[in-house]
Amino acid sequence: MAGYRTIREAISDPIIRMDVTKAMKESGEVLILRYGFDREQHYAYIEKILERFSNPFLVDEVNRVGREPIRKLGRNDRLIRPLLGTIEYGTSNDALLKGIAAALKYINATDPQAVELQTYLQEHGVMKTLANYCGLEANSKEAQSIESIFSQL
Repeated sequence: MAGYRTIREAISDPIIRMDVTKAMKESGEVLILRYGFDREQHYAYIEKILERFSNPFLVDEVNRVGREPIRKLGRNDRLIRPLLGTIEYGTSNDALLKGIAAALKYINATDPQAVELQTYLQEHGVMKTLANYCGLEANSKEAQSIESIFSQL
């Protein structure tokens, strides 16, 4: 959405880096509570990952990372599963909600899943899309928050 071509370019943006860090800490909090991970060690791991994203020798395109949004928005995949954990444990999830809203905005005419998702969104709106593809209750507080964030992005 910001027009970056690579993950390195995107993670160099202070706002994006802050959002990604916060989302990783939110999903990490679920792991800490569920599996007893050491918080400081987990935060160090997050920093290591962020530094890898910043590595100028690793060129990872935003389109590669964003493609197949339907799979990535699935109930047991990288965005919704951590969100469900935050709901279960009653922990913060603002950055995850923003990430889900941003994933719904992914447009790529060469990606069949992106085309399908955008078509469904246009025909049914955010709430029904979240219910259909993510398994979130359409009237849930989280779905309402995602819809609000989506409209602001």
